[in-house]
Order: sequence, then structure tokens, then C-alpha cells
Amino acid sequence: MDRMTQIAVLAIVLIVAIGAATVLPSLADEESSSTGSFSLGNSPPTSLTFTLYESNESTETTSMTPQTEYALKITVTDWNTLNDISEIKVIIKTNSTNTGDPDSATDKATYKWTPSGPTTTKGWSLVGPSGSTWNVTNSSKKPDDLSATTGTWWLHFIPGKVARESGDWDIYVKVTDTASQTADNIAWEYHMNWYGEISALDSSYSFGNINLGDTDISITTPSDGNIDVKTISNGNYNIQSKSENWDDGNGNTAVLDWDGNLDSGEFALKVSNTNDVSISNFVSTSYTVITGYSSVSGPTAESGDTKEIYQWVSVASSGLPSGTYEGTFYVQIGNA
Repeated sequence: MDRMTQIAVLAIVLIVAIGAATVLPSLADEESSSTGSFSLGNSPPTSLTFTLYESNESTETTSMTPQTEYALKITVTDWNTLNDISEIKVIIKTNSTNTGDPDSATDKATYKWTPSGPTTTKGWSLVGPSGSTWNVTNSSKKPDDLSATTGTWWLHFIPGKVARESGDWDIYVKVTDTASQTADNIAWEYHMNWYGEISALDSSYSFGNINLGDTDISITTPSDGNIDVKTISNGNYNIQSKSENWDDGNGNTAVLDWDGNLDSGEFALKVSNTNDVSISNFVSTSYTVITGYSSVSGPTAESGDTKEIYQWVSVASSGLPSGTYEGTFYVQIGNA
């Protein structure tokens, strides 16, 4: 073999050798695996927000008036779905009252939502104070879909008559899930407006038989000599009174005088909180605060407090025919 032929053969052998070096041996199992796991526990509610509205659910407010309906919007997120929520508690209280204090008509009310709560109020109920005028209404709502992770509840409530007049009311909301995990939130400086009621317990009264020219004659009926009224208020208040001309039903009129100078055909009334005519004030045709009742401390009892109004009559010495004269005596409660 000549030299050129030997070179060609060598080149072929090298190419074959290089090609053989890239071939790998065949394996029976090229891949394997193992299964891992971890346990994810029940997570607590992750978000809780609330806003107070008028009963229309669209007008935000920070002010409340007793015996007026309001709507508290509560939005909750729970990654275990809303079915995991076992309770929502709402506490409406004065700033000086703790969430753990007993409920009271004047300072603290507690509401609760549970899945098994009253159907008429969509699970909402008043926990306390019991026997009060605090209330929950049938306009309350729960989320339509409790399988969702975020939803909105509406508590429609009515503050009691003697919920203390103050600018320092708080709203506290606490959500508890089925694993007893909680989320809570609080907002301050809600205002409770003044509220008052008054009603006459004695629907009629009489001075008995008197004569022309008589002055400062006290009530004979009722026998205690006064007119009882019931007051209900959530703060300090006053009591005012007024009257009108009285007549005998036969066309004769006794004209009400309020300065003490009785002209012919006139009469005058005086009132006070005590049986002392010397500190009384004259009754006018417009409301005037009764002596001794310019500032009465409140709140009253929720059932009301009884107040006594003493009254005296004076009659002119002329101008009034004999007869039984009747008229209306009005009372009014006001913010003091």
C-alpha cells in the first residue's frame, strides 16, 4: 500500500472511533419520585370592616337618635368560606363602658348573629339589655352566598329611649369562626342625640268651687294637689307648660292672663315643681319653663320618671258669669 492510501485508511478509522465515543449505555429506569404533604389549619377571618348608615343603607352617619332605625354594614373575609363564621357580635356602648360590662339601657347594647339565629331577622338578635326599647328589625340581612369567601351582613337596629345623650359612643364588632379564632374592630366618637317624651298621668284636674276675686287657689282634685306627668329622656331636660282661654260651654270665656294684673273677665294660672306658690311662675299661651324644672338630670329610667306639677288659679273680681270653666293645660319636655 503506498503512502497516500495509508493516510486515507487512518482517517476513516479516526472518524469511526469518535462516533463510537458519543453512544451512552441504556438505563432500565431513568426517573423516580416521592410524594410530599403539609396540613393547612383553619385560618381566622382575615378582614373585618364596618360602616354605620341611615336605615336606607346609603347615607353614612356618625350620629344616632333613640327610637330611630340605623343600619350597620359589616364586611368579612374568611378563606375557609363564610360557612366558617360561627358568630358576629356587635357592641354599641359609651366610651366609659367596657365591652365586658353588663348591658344597660343607658350605656351598652349587644347584638349577635349566628347561622341558627331567628329567621325573621336573618340570624340577628338582641342579646341585651333585656326588656328595653333597644331593638333589632326585620330589615337585617346576611350574605346570600355563604360559600363565598367575602360577604356583607347588615344589622338594622334601634337605639333605646334612654341611650345616654353623648358624643362618646363606640361601635365594636367581633367575628368568631368555627375554630374559635377571631377578628375584631372598633370605631369611636359616634354621637347619640337628645331624646325626650312626656305624658300626663292625670288626665284632668279641678280647683273645685271658687269665687270671683279669689287668688292662688290650689288644686283640690286629684287629692295630692298636683298634676303628675311621666318623663322619659336620655339626657338632662326641662319641663315647660302653656294654656289657653277657658270657657264654660255657654259662650262665656275666661281670658288667660300671664302678668298677674287681672282685668275684668281674666284668670291666671301659676305652676311650680313644689307646693310653694311664692316661687311659681305664670302660665302663658306659649311654652314657658316651669319653676324648678329648668334642668332635670337624666337619663331617666327607661319606664319613665314621675314628676309633680303644682298649680294655682286666680280669678278677676268681675266679668265672669257663674259656671264651670274648662280648658287645656299643655306640658312639653325640652333639651336642657
